[in-house]
Amino acid sequence: MRKILRIIDSVNEWAGAISSWLLLILIVVILWEVIARYVFNAPTTWGFNSFRMISGALIVFGWAYAQRYNSHIRVDILYTRFSPRKKALIDVAGTGLLFLPLFGTFIVLAWHSVLRAYMFYMTHYQGSIPTSLLYLTIIFIGLCLFFLQFLARFVRDFHILFKGETQ
Repeated sequence: MRKILRIIDSVNEWAGAISSWLLLILIVVILWEVIARYVFNAPTTWGFNSFRMISGALIVFGWAYAQRYNSHIRVDILYTRFSPRKKALIDVAGTGLLFLPLFGTFIVLAWHSVLRAYMFYMTHYQGSIPTSLLYLTIIFIGLCLFFLQFLARFVRDFHILFKGETQ
């Protein structure tokens, strides 16, 4: 089990690295679009789609990376004062009752969107390049990475709750 958790962690480390490079690429795309639009009065047709695809990938891969380090925003006025076991109990209850059913449904719906995109070879309005296929697939992969990292955190919290020790 520990090996699987380490694999999930290392995959999401790569997701974080991908997010950091995507941010640099996104900055270049936005800078190019702003210069083309306002300096040369020649906006590009690919700028908005590139921005949308890159920022979507950056967000979902960033979610997985943030979950890896438990860096998501939370109201922790009381939470920080709890013992590790009480924190694990709160996290297990919240994850089991709220996150897993809700996000599981979300992933199933995303999977259906990806399948529909592949079945109908969804393209964007600008031509025959299947950008919707790529975009939806990347979003689905990022959501799966986030879900797996949440499951890894759930297993670790469950272990703390019942064994009283961290892995």
